[in-house]
Amino acid sequence: MSTRFVCLANSYKEGGRCLAGIVLDNNNNPIIENGRPKWIRPISNTPHGEIPNHLAESFDISDIIEINITNKKPEGYQSENVLFNEKSIRVVGTFDTSLLKVLCETNKYIFATRYPSLSEEVIKKLIHSLMLIKPDGFEVVEKIYEDRPNKPQQRLVFAYNGFQYDFSITDPVFLRNYQKNSDFLEDIDEVLLSLSVSVKFPATDRYYKLVAGIIPVKP
Repeated sequence: MSTRFVCLANSYKEGGRCLAGIVLDNNNNPIIENGRPKWIRPISNTPHGEIPNHLAESFDISDIIEINITNKKPEGYQSENVLFNEKSIRVVGTFDTSLLKVLCETNKYIFATRYPSLSEEVIKKLIHSLMLIKPDGFEVVEKIYEDRPNKPQQRLVFAYNGFQYDFSITDPVFLRNYQKNSDFLEDIDEVLLSLSVSVKFPATDRYYKLVAGIIPVKP
């Protein structure tokens, strides 16, 4: 089945990429189901579902990507997962990102809680793992971990519905631009955020919320 979607995340995942976006109809209009945008996450037959770099690293946020779905493969909260014919994946256009604001969600919390990670108990009740929001202000902070003292992690601190959040950034283009020149943020007043929930982190048995895509808002 041929399906197209606007790419809203092309993030790092276990040595490969995690592609995700909102499904479009044949006229490139976003599809809405049960009151929210219909998300999709193409996955490969790899240990963690990651898509090999050579297939996905050239795609940009806002690309309209077309794939032939071979099988839906929902896994609990990651209800958006689908397998696809890897030879079919291609870019067929570009989506106007100014149209994304109306697709942002307004839930009180991000993925059911105001915390940066989810417990096994909460994850069992979650029925989706992707969402798009418009934060009320943001800043990038760097955190240094004991096991990686020379590799600070860039995180996004932002406000949303009266709560402050602090998530790891997995958007490779944003990270590359920031590491090259952090002053590039001075030209960005507003962003939209594609957010996702990770697989379980073995060391803590928690599922972490991630900033998978950072999309500058056009004035």
